[in-house]
Amino acid sequence: MFRPFAYVVALLAFVGFSSLQAEQPEGKAPSARTGSSFKAFTGKVVGNNVRMRTAPDLDSHIVSELLKDDYIVVTAEKGEFYAVEPPADMKAFIFRGFIIDDVVEGDRVNVRLSPDREAPIVGHHSTGTRVGGKICEDNSKWLEIDVPGDTRFYIAKEYVEYAGKPEMKIVHDKRKDAVKQLFETTQILTQTEMLKPFHEIDADRITHNFQTIVNDYADFSAYVDQSTKALAQFQEDYLHRKIAYLEAKASKMGSGSVKEEIYEISNKSVEEFVSPTDRMKIWEPVEEALYLSWSAMHHAKTIQDFYQDQKLKSQTISGILESYKEPVKSRPGDYMLKERDVPVGYVYSTHINLEEFIGKRVTLIVSPRENNNFAFPAYYVLDVE
Repeated sequence: MFRPFAYVVALLAFVGFSSLQAEQPEGKAPSARTGSSFKAFTGKVVGNNVRMRTAPDLDSHIVSELLKDDYIVVTAEKGEFYAVEPPADMKAFIFRGFIIDDVVEGDRVNVRLSPDREAPIVGHHSTGTRVGGKICEDNSKWLEIDVPGDTRFYIAKEYVEYAGKPEMKIVHDKRKDAVKQLFETTQILTQTEMLKPFHEIDADRITHNFQTIVNDYADFSAYVDQSTKALAQFQEDYLHRKIAYLEAKASKMGSGSVKEEIYEISNKSVEEFVSPTDRMKIWEPVEEALYLSWSAMHHAKTIQDFYQDQKLKSQTISGILESYKEPVKSRPGDYMLKERDVPVGYVYSTHINLEEFIGKRVTLIVSPRENNNFAFPAYYVLDVE
């Protein structure tokens, strides 16, 4: 449909802003040859403050610095560099003089890294391309938009190792969002609960949340470290509150039995008050992460289908079941199976209460799990024979 008013506006924009010619093409942005033999993959950053650049050379503009264990999708290679997809939440900028009714009017209009005509070019848009976005808060002459889909940045190969197929990053990003939300929620929960009278504090929930991060999100070391410290602080504060509560209670009742309880409580940790069913819940995020990874290759399958598949590949182990409550970081299970006092492996389950089998000889149907570099293998218990 002919839009006379729109074209008049476009003409005035070009006449009134002659300097916009600088926003016309300045040469094609660097590209990498994918080649038929190159297969895209998820890469894991193996160094700290690893620089992501606009071109495959050390003199090009630095876009950002990545942290150790960050994930990126590698789509091609060029010399000693990998071409990678831009971060999902990254924004770029285009001059508003070339945008009319959210449509680009101009041939190969530059899309830049920041709202500045001197900023690095990260892509181009041409006439007819529809762009959504918002007016830049720092400079109203520019529109903040998504980075063009074909934009690629570059990271030196030596700082990237293979982590899995391209869809692995999707699973990783979901886990990262989940652990971030869980940590922030638990921090707020801790502050809120500690303002309550002692008998109303939900210590189990706070402990469960922090232990979930420590046990299930070992690949996010920053959150694990913060959660370990936060849990230790909470346990200390909680025990002080409990002792004070019991002392106040003893003072009112004059009860010697309450004083004995104070002594016992002061020599225990919060973890000892967590029920077996609560300990089972701690492992649920681990299993959910494994299911999400599996479901990426098995569409429209439920978690029940996942466990059915696990049973088809299961193995059987036997021995005496013992509790394993050592307060160690990233322990691979709540229980240990032993045969003639020799450890067979660490075990846990999210649907079988293994506490009922403590001290008994059992035969377990299990599926292998990550042992977090402990001395013995780890297993998920699917069933007890």
